[in-house]
Amino acid sequence: MSIVGLTLVTLIVLKHYAADTKTIARASVSQLETSQMPFLAVIMRPNTTHSNGGWGIENQGFGPAINVTYSSGHKDAALIRLGSMPREDIQAVHADIEDAFRATRQVVIEYESLSGLKYRTIVTRFDGVINTQFHKVTTA
Repeated sequence: MSIVGLTLVTLIVLKHYAADTKTIARASVSQLETSQMPFLAVIMRPNTTHSNGGWGIENQGFGPAINVTYSSGHKDAALIRLGSMPREDIQAVHADIEDAFRATRQVVIEYESLSGLKYRTIVTRFDGVINTQFHKVTTA
């Protein structure tokens, strides 16, 4: 009877250990994703000797963004593909952004991290004020 009791206690301890290990593994994956997460923002590039400045999209996150697209957010708007953007990359898209702000007052940028998680940045401009919202896109 004592062997059965000892086996039962061992199984209970192992079950708790496995649950703790699973929690630690999930936290590690979340930390890794956060440390490599891209964040794309609309910026106003300054005039320099090498550039005329204007609107751009910049990756201000810690990791590369892949499958980058943007549009004015209107349901019939054309989807413009940028491909991939490494960390700190800036894509000059002045005319497209200006047109989108005039038409709908917003720009929607969609992209993925290397791990396949999807993100969306929505930038609105109203009365000269820029508002940026960042969303992790959940799939059903």
